[in-house]
Amino acid sequence: MANLTDPLIVVMGLYFLLTILVAWWFGRGSGSSYVEFTLAGKDLSLPVYTMTYFATFAGGGLTMGIAQRAFLDGISAQWYAMTEGLAWISITVLIGFLYSFDVVSVPELLGRVFGDYTKFFAALFTVVGQVALTAGQTIGMASVIAVTTDIPLQVAFWLSTIVFVGITLYGGMNSVAWADTLHGVIIILGMFVAIPIAVMNAGGVGAITGGVPSGHMNWFGVGLIQIGSWYLMYITVAGAQQQMVQRTWSARNRRVAIIGTFLAGAVITGYGVMTAAAGMIASAQGADIDSSLAFAWTLKNTLPAPIAGLLLAAAVGSVMSGADSFLLAGATSFVNDLYVPYRGGKENVTDAHLVKVTRLTILVFGIGAALIALSGVSIIAINTLGMGIMSVLFAGILSMLWRGTKRDAGLPGFVVGGIVFVIWQFGLGEPALFGQGTLEAAVPATFSALLTILALSYFRSGDPVDLGIVRTEARADMDRIRRGQVTFEEGE
Repeated sequence: MANLTDPLIVVMGLYFLLTILVAWWFGRGSGSSYVEFTLAGKDLSLPVYTMTYFATFAGGGLTMGIAQRAFLDGISAQWYAMTEGLAWISITVLIGFLYSFDVVSVPELLGRVFGDYTKFFAALFTVVGQVALTAGQTIGMASVIAVTTDIPLQVAFWLSTIVFVGITLYGGMNSVAWADTLHGVIIILGMFVAIPIAVMNAGGVGAITGGVPSGHMNWFGVGLIQIGSWYLMYITVAGAQQQMVQRTWSARNRRVAIIGTFLAGAVITGYGVMTAAAGMIASAQGADIDSSLAFAWTLKNTLPAPIAGLLLAAAVGSVMSGADSFLLAGATSFVNDLYVPYRGGKENVTDAHLVKVTRLTILVFGIGAALIALSGVSIIAINTLGMGIMSVLFAGILSMLWRGTKRDAGLPGFVVGGIVFVIWQFGLGEPALFGQGTLEAAVPATFSALLTILALSYFRSGDPVDLGIVRTEARADMDRIRRGQVTFEEGE
């Protein structure tokens, strides 16, 4: 039974109360318009944009996940974060191009370029992937809370679910982005201050390097192919996945989007060293734990309870940042790319109606993700498939840079990329290459999709993509929503 007076539990409780207050305060008025709710009114400032971009992926994978990898394999696990940071820095060359399109979702953009069937394909896999990601983050939050505080798993699960679903439903991107900012600032400052203290309390660097298994100090232990594979995979994530590009379109201006993405990448580039150190401390100290708990074990056993509680709360908050971001991304794509076409287009829906339906979708998807997570059914295959297909969409973004790209080449390219992904991931099991790690399935799949689109565009006749028309039509649709030019009243 949890001791509710435990300093760790008290600090974590106060932190989550602060999260709710921040989300409430900055989410006020977010339901006033569709653009306000889904894109924060396209007005995120540089600090907020940077932190929400960082926090979206700083939780489960880059904090607890890297610590787990380092506990098992050593310091080279930090490349999982460093390659992401380098990928985000690299993708800034495309951020200005993406920002120039006045759209709400990646499937909408690809649909305007390659046609309605392509939009449906992209939206379907975006929604599946985002809901699966939400489910994975949901159970991850609850597990950490339950293990570190002795709060029953079911109680921790529903408490965390209510918080992140409520935040997303209430304030949309404004609440999500500002809650992300809180989590991001605390965990960045906390990690760069607390981990050196944890290292000293564990006996210093020498005690850690001498206490881990042989080979754990090899910075390239995961293999050069694995490092390169992670980098290329994260390029596709930043360039085409809804949870990331939705933030790009939420920036106040093009400059904020470019600089904020660069800064988020710069922070993450060094962040993995801190989380990897936490995992190695647990290994060096001989912690008899499940590897997934390495981060929490180190904080609880090497830091004062209030500091450990604050960092653990921020870490769980960062997982929450992923969950609410995936949830908002999935709901946005569902409404914008599946529901709106079903209603006959944006000219047939009111602004207020879109906000209401998006909120309802968030609630349904949030409960659905929670039930999936609780069911015990493995979501790894669904999650992997959804993430992979979303990454393949990056081929469409890249092909837009060539003036010779044809409209009817997009869908066949994505289908080929999807087939390659399934074969590589599930048929071949992502085989190891030359003893240097595995090549992530998203990489050959995206390459295959891009090659198919370019080849079909080169050898076949058809209408070329006209980005000028795409931008004009997208801007007109967005202006129509903003002005409330509709053909039926909400509720009809």
